[in-house]
Amino acid sequence: MGEASDARYATPRLRRAVTQLLALETGGEPATSETLAAAAGRLLDALSQRLADVIGPAGVQSILLRTVKLGKSEFAFLDERIVPADSRDSLAEPLRAALQEREPDVIRKVSVTLFATFLGLLANVIGDRLTWNLLQQSWPDTLLPRTDRQETEE
Repeated sequence: MGEASDARYATPRLRRAVTQLLALETGGEPATSETLAAAAGRLLDALSQRLADVIGPAGVQSILLRTVKLGKSEFAFLDERIVPADSRDSLAEPLRAALQEREPDVIRKVSVTLFATFLGLLANVIGDRLTWNLLQQSWPDTLLPRTDRQETEE
């Protein structure tokens, strides 16, 4: 179920955007397990804070839980325990802790898949255009507006 389910939500465009955002969050630091895990945690914090305004903390938590369940067959070490039961708790720390024990290439692959799937699921709920607008508002210098031509190509 893993890759087939993720591919439906984790589109190439979302994967590219997440790759850019992770690179931004690493801030040019060497790609070690610690820096990549911390970058993934910061990205999740930023996304969850921004999206909580739109879908609420419980909505963010629910989408993250669904994302983790979809990716469990591909990344067994990520399970429901990384999603806190209380939506007021930080989502980033359990993710960072789970990732930092892995190799940098694994962390990068997991992070891109996880966040792209998360955003794809969000787009399923609120629509592609609103999802992309929220991302652009949060990272206007990193994520450029989508042109009409890009929309038809993807």
